Formats: sequence, C-alpha cells, structure tokens
Amino acid sequence: MRIKINWQIVLVLVLLVSLFLWWNYRSNPTISVAPTPIVPTIPIAEQPTEPTKPTVRPTKPTAKPTSTAKPTVRPTSTANPSKPSGNRNLLLGNPSGAVHDTAEPNNYLIERPQYALSYNRDNGIPNWVSWQLTKKDLGEAKRSPTFTADGTLPDSWYRVSLDDYTGTGYDRGHMCPSADRTASAKDNLATFILTNVVPQAPDNNRGTWEQLESFSRTLVNKGHVLYIIAGVDGRIGTIADGRIRIPRYTWKIIVVMPKGQSDISRITAKTQVIAIRVPNSLDATLGDWEEYRVKVSEIEKVTGYQFFSNLPPDIQTALKSRIDPVPTT
Repeated sequence: MRIKINWQIVLVLVLLVSLFLWWNYRSNPTISVAPTPIVPTIPIAEQPTEPTKPTVRPTKPTAKPTSTAKPTVRPTSTANPSKPSGNRNLLLGNPSGAVHDTAEPNNYLIERPQYALSYNRDNGIPNWVSWQLTKKDLGEAKRSPTFTADGTLPDSWYRVSLDDYTGTGYDRGHMCPSADRTASAKDNLATFILTNVVPQAPDNNRGTWEQLESFSRTLVNKGHVLYIIAGVDGRIGTIADGRIRIPRYTWKIIVVMPKGQSDISRITAKTQVIAIRVPNSLDATLGDWEEYRVKVSEIEKVTGYQFFSNLPPDIQTALKSRIDPVPTT
C-alpha cells in the first residue's frame, strides 16, 4: 500500500515546530546548547589589591602671608651670647655687659679690629666705644673722605646715613678718632662708620674734645699705651626725625699705662687715669679739656656702667675714686 505524503502539510508542521522552539528559548534563556562554564570566585580578603597612598589633607595657614614681609632676623640665643675673646679693645672689661644679640638692640655689641662698642638702636648712636692706642696704631694713612652707614646692622634696623646730620648744626663726632687709627687706610675708614659717631656740638668736637685726643697721642708717642673708652649720657633732643638722640654730655676715660708692654697686669692702684665729662649744647662756650676732669665714679653714677671690671676690685676702687694730675712725662 503506497502512502502519499502531502509535503505542504509537512512544511507547515516543520515551521510550527521551529516557531515553538524559538518561542521557548526566548522565554527561558538559561537553556543553551553549550553549558556556560562556572568561574570560581575569590574571597574578598584574598583578592590582591594595589596599595593605597595615604591621603594628605592640606591645612590652612594660621596667618595670611603678605608680599611686603621682611626676612626674619634670627637672634643669637641669649642663653649663650657671644663674648669677646682676646680682643685688645676690651681688655679692661665690657662696661654695660653688651652682647651681640638682636634681643638686646639698645646694648648691642659690635667688635672690630679697630674698636669695640655698645650700640643703641633706638638712639641711633653708640652708648660707648672702647679701644687701645699704641704707637703701632699711628701711621701715615690719610683721612677717609666720607662717612658710611653700618652695613653690619640687622636688616630690620634703621641705618644712620650721612644726610641725617646735614643741616642740624651738630658735627658728626667720632668716638674713636680718625687720627687714632692711621696705620692703614682700612683702619682709618673703620672710624667713619656711623655707629662710631654721635651728634657733637662743634665747640666740643673741634675744641675741647680734639684737645684731649691730641694730648692722648702725645702720650703714646712718649711710649705709653692707652686704654680709652668714650661715650655719652643725657638727652638734649633728637635729629633725623627722632631717629638720632643728641646727648647732653660726652665723656671719656683714659688709663695711661706705664711705659713698656701693654699687659694689663702692670696696672696698679697708682696708674694714672684721665676722665672728663663735657657739656654738648650748641650754646655752651667751652674751655680747655682739663676744666672738665671728673672722677670715674661720677661717670659710673650717671651711666650705670661698671668700668675696669677685669681689674682686681681694690685697683678698680683706687682708679675710680680720685682725679689724677695731668701726666707730664
């Protein structure tokens, strides 16, 4: 018996089956011809990770910087201030205990080969200047042509200039004189630095004061060695818009060493001392330097300084308590 196949019906059935399979696949996507491989997971604690960098949080500045700020001057520690060591200009002592420390601006120690001094920033002048004078300090060097500001002062301090004295009526009065430092041009130039200068009445500077300066060099040329300290006290007024004080008095103390070596151990209670205190007013009419001789103790009283502190106490007392005759030899 021969079966007759209706191919049209077969084709329709095949299409229906295909549609059914396609619909079933879309309804259930997990069914796949090839199984999906399972990838094992790694516990979180075991997963390798790149090291993380610590986060740095910027802090806000405590103060707003300004473009006009000046560099900070770092003071030397006051616990261990610099002290003179073997400085021939301070062999008899440091009268005010000056230190090279910006924390002490009105008793600021400046040491140079030519002299040592205590500078007063607020007054714009030295409190005192100390130096030794020997024949070796006197030579043929010419007088320096001009005064100069002290470039060694801290940057934040006012530096007195040549023009600050112009038109004031006062001389630029040396404490350590130009003529005491003529061994070399360098030595002489150092005396023209304005931290070695005070406003000095012309009659004082060119008369009384200069007379004693010249007499001092006469003693040196006779063979003496001198230890000299000069300074100021009192106040008349100011110049340079208040930056420089005009002292009421200038004073000077000279220890006249016996002829010979300059070893201070040779100073005795009989060693001669010259001390003067001179009025510094423009109106004062002054005489010879001998008229202004005083005891060293009188200068100590008005200044509060201690002179000759490196000498034995008994010799200090003897030198301070009398007015010696003017040396003649």
